[in-house]
Amino acid sequence: MSTATESQKAVFPTPRPDADTQAYWDGVAREELLCQHCPDCERWIWQPSPVCPGCSRAELPWRKLAGAGRVASWMVVRPPTLPAYADLVPLVVMLVELDEGIRMIGYLVADDGALLQTDGEAEGVAIGRRVALRFHTQGATVLPSWTLRD
Repeated sequence: MSTATESQKAVFPTPRPDADTQAYWDGVAREELLCQHCPDCERWIWQPSPVCPGCSRAELPWRKLAGAGRVASWMVVRPPTLPAYADLVPLVVMLVELDEGIRMIGYLVADDGALLQTDGEAEGVAIGRRVALRFHTQGATVLPSWTLRD
């Protein structure tokens, strides 16, 4: 296992905020994980939406998530890749089910948020394993990512 260094110039493509996702990305830039929550039907809404898919309420507030959860699924990105990304792989991408019940995707990172270059086996990545939120800086973009917990 190793961590990718900041001197590596290649970064994976990053998302572009739109009207529905801007509040989410503003929160991530402050290292806060936010999700819409409907006060009428108590539903967490992910992906961001202009209305609640459960009760059709508009103007959904954003609430902070703890970021703790479990690995729901995971995969290893391995070579061969585009040459620009060769120094970043292998790496683990995880689908995390947060304790609030929603699922998000993110990288497996070290406690300091550095991207781990690993196949996940040495770290013990497994479905059901507990994870904690960390933030990984990729180029000029901050991304929610997760580190493993016992």
